[in-house]
Amino acid sequence: MKTKKLLFAILSVLMIQVYGQQFQINYEVANKHYHDLNIAPPLQDGTNDFVVAANLFDSASNSVISLKRIDQNGNVVGIQEYTAAAFPETRVFDIATYMDLLYMTGSVQVSGKSKVFVARIEAASGNVLDLNYYDMISTNMESVGFHISFTNSDANGDGSANPGFVIAGTMGFCNPLDTNASSCGVKEGFVLRVDMTLNEIWTTEIESIVSGNNLDYDMANHITETSDGFFITGSATGEDAFSNWQQAVLAHKINFQSVKQWDKSYIFGNSQDVSVDAYYDTTSDEIYMLSNYSATHQFAVTVFENVTGNIVPAKTWYVTQSDLNHYGFSLTQAANPNNLLISGYDRSETWTNSGTTYNSKTNLFVYEFEKATGEQVGFSYQYLVENDELVSDPYNFWNGQMPLIYYPDISFMYEPIGIVNYYHIGYKTGPDATTDYTNANVFKTSFDKNNECDNLELIFNAIAPTLNLLPNVDSLAGLTVTEVAFTMTNSSIVVSETDCDAGLAVNESKINTNLVVYPNPVKDYLHFKVDNILSYKVYDVYGRLVKSNSLGNSQSINTESLSKGVYFIKLIGKNNTVYSSKFLKQ
Repeated sequence: MKTKKLLFAILSVLMIQVYGQQFQINYEVANKHYHDLNIAPPLQDGTNDFVVAANLFDSASNSVISLKRIDQNGNVVGIQEYTAAAFPETRVFDIATYMDLLYMTGSVQVSGKSKVFVARIEAASGNVLDLNYYDMISTNMESVGFHISFTNSDANGDGSANPGFVIAGTMGFCNPLDTNASSCGVKEGFVLRVDMTLNEIWTTEIESIVSGNNLDYDMANHITETSDGFFITGSATGEDAFSNWQQAVLAHKINFQSVKQWDKSYIFGNSQDVSVDAYYDTTSDEIYMLSNYSATHQFAVTVFENVTGNIVPAKTWYVTQSDLNHYGFSLTQAANPNNLLISGYDRSETWTNSGTTYNSKTNLFVYEFEKATGEQVGFSYQYLVENDELVSDPYNFWNGQMPLIYYPDISFMYEPIGIVNYYHIGYKTGPDATTDYTNANVFKTSFDKNNECDNLELIFNAIAPTLNLLPNVDSLAGLTVTEVAFTMTNSSIVVSETDCDAGLAVNESKINTNLVVYPNPVKDYLHFKVDNILSYKVYDVYGRLVKSNSLGNSQSINTESLSKGVYFIKLIGKNNTVYSSKFLKQ
């Protein structure tokens, strides 16, 4: 018995360290607005710290780059700001981690023109080790990088691995956000492949063939590595069945040497369709692509066979819901290996608090679904914080119905010792837009996705779509690229941290983690002393629901059918009161 108690004590400590310390923390920099927030998984330097990148704007819309390093309990370990004296308009759009290094991409203004840049940074000190911007084709071409990720693939076809990074973005002869071909010429997506010290290996452009139309706008916003190449998401220009030109979903595959393998780009609905992220399933050799459709005002998933590009109809779907404007940003593995998790932002959640009405854009939501069916798993949650975009900027998410360009990484799953946690990044502003600033809001939740503060429970319906494939999207290797080194300095800044504000409560379905269950460890019946409990749910350490039922007046459940191991129990009471705890089954 002493051995079992000791084992449970050890497990409890580990659970507290990894599972129990969920949080929702607000990070504020005095007199600065957070913008373009994105998040990267933990460093591989023994600390498990993760990194949040953003641009900090002052009231005059001047910006600096910010990198914030945060430990697993939400504490800021270090925060640096970055400026380039020669090029004051520099901003970050994505960051990646590799061992004890950070890599970031974005844009820098050179002689009035945007240029994609890539930086290599020492994580411990924050010092910049290497920094290049890249002239695509000529010095007159503008470009911007939206996504960067590590790869250890064979970049030149010699059979050996070439560790480095791939960067996705868009380029053209004028502002990267201008879609008018008559005034600016064509816009094309690109993928840039560099080695570990940022030397270019190859660059390819992603282009839809358009003639006789002012709309000619293509871009790449995300890259997913598969077993034999890179799958590229974004948007391409296409013509529908009624001869209308519009933005279509990009679904493009190249091999590790940048040669096109297949293209299944398509039009779903009207105006502006865009793909934003993808997940490669090694077991089925399939690609799950996350998209947003302007016709439905919601997100969607399309599944492709990796080798052929054939669409898998049984696993392809889009969602509908009466409350519009839920757009997906990130697609990640869920705690249950059979499921995936979509996280995104809602554009138009409105509520009233203390007599003031808030049109709170960019509220974060999560949606878990079965890979095989697309069916929603449990509740989806929307984490309610007050936010309106206070900075006037071309890259604001909600200049239109939905973002057409920039969909940053906003979530990742972390499983250090078999216990799953999700991390998300969002925005928060105070109620007075004249005096308050936009802050960063970081969420850490367990496998059940429920945060400790305020949330709405969402239900979506998945429907099979009809997709119209485009015949004219191609990738052209061999772009001429010139690397130009420049310098960037870094310095420490101060950030203040606050927990979620209970005074802003909208939905009082918070989790009470102080529930005591006994005996613990348990062999047969698990008891609890809580009145008015309606039902219970028991989950394993991977978040899989293993037991559930209504309770009536009972204050115990039978655990005899459970295998030995650690479990989590959630009790649901009247008025949506939720209690949770963990226990060890003998």
